[in-house]
Amino acid sequence: MTDTAARSTFPETMTGGDHAYAELRSRIMSGQYAPNTVLRAQALAEEFGLSRTPLREALRRLAETGLVQYEPNKGATVIGYTAEQMAETYFVRAALESRAAGLAAPRIVDADIKLLTDRIEQMEPLTVASDEVDTVELGRLNSEFHAHIVEVSGSLQLKTLLRSVSQAPMMVRNFRSYGSEFRRRSNHHHRDIVTALQTGDALWAEVAMRSHILAARNAAMQVPSTPTPGD
Repeated sequence: MTDTAARSTFPETMTGGDHAYAELRSRIMSGQYAPNTVLRAQALAEEFGLSRTPLREALRRLAETGLVQYEPNKGATVIGYTAEQMAETYFVRAALESRAAGLAAPRIVDADIKLLTDRIEQMEPLTVASDEVDTVELGRLNSEFHAHIVEVSGSLQLKTLLRSVSQAPMMVRNFRSYGSEFRRRSNHHHRDIVTALQTGDALWAEVAMRSHILAARNAAMQVPSTPTPGD
């Protein structure tokens, strides 16, 4: 590995609509917006200082990725999941992200390892936190960890496919419901993944990532499938 600068997960420049899309997606993926939350176009346009046209386009893009159900002239509703849908989502994630980890292993550089390790260290104290703010932050960091590995894989196809697979809202629910034991175990898996990536062993990286996601799937199946916004 070299000391090449870590790859950026997000683009450096965005239009107003792009920024709204990225921010709304981040809020949904982190769990800040719970399933069934209604996103009002007018209120969000005012918040972001945009006209309704780019804001509506951001909501349409979120609908295309399966994160919201969009209704023109009304807004959007954050989608919830049945147990069967959640299980299938984790199976798809396991297949796609394990492949991404395998592709990333021979390409990863020291700066990438540092970024991933930093995320793990930032998550560690949050594994014993109990308040909602820290739970949401844990979900955000977890999402960044996984997204960066996909970025390092260099596969545009995998990046595109994974955008349509909701993941962090489910993880936030698991973090919230299972508490410190599940959180510590999940973060320990992250360390295993980084160790595998650091060796450049594609097969080991794939297995480590697949095991991590399938473990999360098994935990998710024990969480009620239709949470309310306040749970």
